Amino acid sequence: MKKVTAIVILLLAVLIYVGGCKKPEKNVVIPDPENEVLTTVKLLALNDADSTDRQECKWVKLDPNSTAAPDTNLANMRLKASARYKLYVYFYDETTTPIGNITEEVKEKANYHLVCFDADTTLKTTITKMDLDTNTPALPVGLYNQFNTGVASRGYLQVRLFHQPNVKTGVCGIGTTDADVRFRISIY
Repeated sequence: MKKVTAIVILLLAVLIYVGGCKKPEKNVVIPDPENEVLTTVKLLALNDADSTDRQECKWVKLDPNSTAAPDTNLANMRLKASARYKLYVYFYDETTTPIGNITEEVKEKANYHLVCFDADTTLKTTITKMDLDTNTPALPVGLYNQFNTGVASRGYLQVRLFHQPNVKTGVCGIGTTDADVRFRISIY
């Protein structure tokens, strides 16, 4: 009897010990990826009907934390009227050596990013996003676009890169802003 009692006590001790070692379950929250550091936004427009019509412009602010105005000397683009262009958007961090190609990071984390375009009402153009992420359903990204120009006009094109981890719906204005720049567009 003493043996049975000792075995029962030993089994109870083992069960209490094992049960006491179990750690409580926790909900693990994966941290959102941080916003990108951007100093340069570049647009490249390629005319579908004329391979010699290649237009580039860029917006630069090498110290993103300063209150100094950005360099917009090259933030102008001239496009032909009634034309269709492929429009590519590139993002860079020129505070690093070598220069950081943030466009590649945006591509890799496409499910967390959305490029948005807002044209002045005076600017006669339409932009359609052509690239999609891997969400279900797939949502637009905006690094590769179709840019259709209308009649001769001038105005500003605002380009914004939204950082939308776990909240991307394809709608602009959600999440935080990685970039918010304006380009002067002339359609002739």
